[in-house]
Amino acid sequence: MNTPTYTKNISVPLHISIFFASLLGLIFLWYAIFIAQYSFILSLDTAINNGISTLHSSHILNTIFIGITHSFDPKIFLSWFFLLFFILLWNKKKYEAFFLFFGVGGSQTVKIIIKWITDRERPENPFALYAHESSFPSGHAMTAIFLALSIHFLLISSLSAWKKYIITFFLFLVAGLVAFSRIFVQVHYFSDILAGTFLAIGSFSFTILFFLCIKRYYSHTNWYKKIFL
Repeated sequence: MNTPTYTKNISVPLHISIFFASLLGLIFLWYAIFIAQYSFILSLDTAINNGISTLHSSHILNTIFIGITHSFDPKIFLSWFFLLFFILLWNKKKYEAFFLFFGVGGSQTVKIIIKWITDRERPENPFALYAHESSFPSGHAMTAIFLALSIHFLLISSLSAWKKYIITFFLFLVAGLVAFSRIFVQVHYFSDILAGTFLAIGSFSFTILFFLCIKRYYSHTNWYKKIFL
């Protein structure tokens, strides 16, 4: 059994560029919000939250987006994530399982560090939802977008074209709804979501590059064959 064939078609320069572009985007947002305190970004955050708050008169929308945002709460997310992880291992898709495990674990670690450094106060939410960490960046948005990118990359390469289109649409629709739900329920600002998006994309490209590096230099070793093959 070989490492999945889709790894042979990866453009290393492209993912290096994506990683550094995402990193620069994240650094710019951090500087703009916490150092320079650009009024444009802060005003945009407030204006978007105020605009979305006008939708809270709809009980149906409130119920839908509160449900969506809870679907990626830590306890629920970890439950179905580890279920997916062990299903992949059970089906001998060890490369895919460890790709997701490393990517999610790494991005979550970086997110926690950034939250600890920035300690941004969250907006007041009208639904009394418990949100105990710093607002910047959005962990829900980061996780949903990273998983959409990773599952698309890892698990649909063997499907027919029309199935790829449907699953791709579904994956990014869910990621977009999760990200939007965090603004809708007023536990994040738009810039938090944007930062989470940069972090997700950067983490995805970094994970691809990291696994390619391991494959290039260690694919002949016994430990690589035991873990990934």
